[in-house]
Amino acid sequence: MNELIFLNSPDAEVGEIREYTAEASVEPFDLHGRHHEVREARVDISATKLPDDGFHLDIEAKVIVQTTCDRTLEDIEVPMEFGDSDLLSGSEDEELAVREWEFDPKAYIEKALPTEVPMQVFAPGTERMEPPDDGDKIDSRWKGLDGLFASGF
Repeated sequence: MNELIFLNSPDAEVGEIREYTAEASVEPFDLHGRHHEVREARVDISATKLPDDGFHLDIEAKVIVQTTCDRTLEDIEVPMEFGDSDLLSGSEDEELAVREWEFDPKAYIEKALPTEVPMQVFAPGTERMEPPDDGDKIDSRWKGLDGLFASGF
């Protein structure tokens, strides 16, 4: 299921666009005090051949992560989409998970996913708690400072 995508085929012509889709099996991980499991992971990649033996890559990852809601602690699935659009000027690019012209979807997702998972996750229908708005009420301990400012706050 973790297939590599070979980008530099010898018959590719300058300006030619090749599109690939691959699925990846990503290991569970702990982040932000929660355990996360990747239910589905797919990468769509578009590689445009450049004249200098390089490629322009458009990468789009679609991932479904199972985690827990910060409010209810129930299991929820969080769909996420993220990607890159970058130039690949040689056969290696650690940031884009390319080694010897082979793109590794699993390595790309594992590297990018921790920066994409939100610190707080809420199940649909739950909302963040906001402190109540007390209007312009001033704490009584500050009353002694009333005449200190010329603007009369």
